[in-house]
Amino acid sequence: MRIEEALRRYRLKLEESKKETSEVKKTYDKWLSKKKRELEKALKKLEKAKPPKKVDENLLKIVETNRKAYVSAFLRDLSRIKTIEDLGENLSPLSKIHVSYGRHVMILFEKEVHAINSILKELDEGYREYLRELAKRSLPEVTIERKLEELRRIEEKLNSIESQIEELKNRRAKLREELRREHEREEVREVEEKINRLKSEKRKLEIKIRSNVSRTQKTLKRLRLGGIYDQLARDSGVAIGNPKEVVNVLRSILPKMEGKARKSAEWLVDNLEHSVEVLSGMEREIEELERAKRDMLSKTEEIEREIQKVEEKIRELESEKKKMKRMEERIKRDIIEEKRLLENVLGERIEL
Repeated sequence: MRIEEALRRYRLKLEESKKETSEVKKTYDKWLSKKKRELEKALKKLEKAKPPKKVDENLLKIVETNRKAYVSAFLRDLSRIKTIEDLGENLSPLSKIHVSYGRHVMILFEKEVHAINSILKELDEGYREYLRELAKRSLPEVTIERKLEELRRIEEKLNSIESQIEELKNRRAKLREELRREHEREEVREVEEKINRLKSEKRKLEIKIRSNVSRTQKTLKRLRLGGIYDQLARDSGVAIGNPKEVVNVLRSILPKMEGKARKSAEWLVDNLEHSVEVLSGMEREIEELERAKRDMLSKTEEIEREIQKVEEKIRELESEKKKMKRMEERIKRDIIEEKRLLENVLGERIEL
């Protein structure tokens, strides 16, 4: 059976069930009115009853106080009961009144209290019987239609989210391509090649300077002259930072050097200052080229910011998608349970 037909049949059954339960309520409301009159009559009888003769005055005083409170409280709570549903809500308070005050009142008015107790039992049994009759005719609430509508809305939302994610991914791909084109422009590539060439030349020259200094360090350590001599012996970079002073140092100890150390020292004396000037010039030229490259690629910063925004939005939508997927799974489980419930009501298998 299709779900549409199943729901139509369920609504018909529900209408029939409502009519039957309404009749049951009317029947028990009439019964309740009768029992209320009986209880009110029993309470009036208790109220007017004469206590036995020759009763201890203190006991009589206690019983009379409780009798008055018992009747008053009972009639007050009884007035709140208009329907059989009201009875269910007030049975417990009535029982508490009966137990609290009745145990004292029945010392002198046992017959009257027993009569009230008997009616209370009938009320309790009658209400239980009413609930059983109601259960026979009532149908369980089926919310599968609402759940299916909720599932439809979730699936529409998921489709919308997935479309937005796809659009944003396409947008990101286009921006990345635009960014790549900016970086691959001829003038940009030329500048980058110059920067890389200069950095390579600068690195080679620095290595040449440090290598020559390192060949002199053993002699410098052996001489233990202190000051800049020891600094140079520990760190070859001192030569690049203080070329003129290092040249003077090396020139002063040149007579004490021999072999490779002397050859390196001679090269440093002849070439260090000029080499450091060349390094500085290269550094300045690299900085100028880097500035030029940044100017050429100024548009890329805007593109990169846009890519970041797009990616942030994608992350937000992916998070929302996960949340909606969890909701979808929960609703689908609920629908399966609701389907089973509806099948039990109609006694037939249902196709969604």
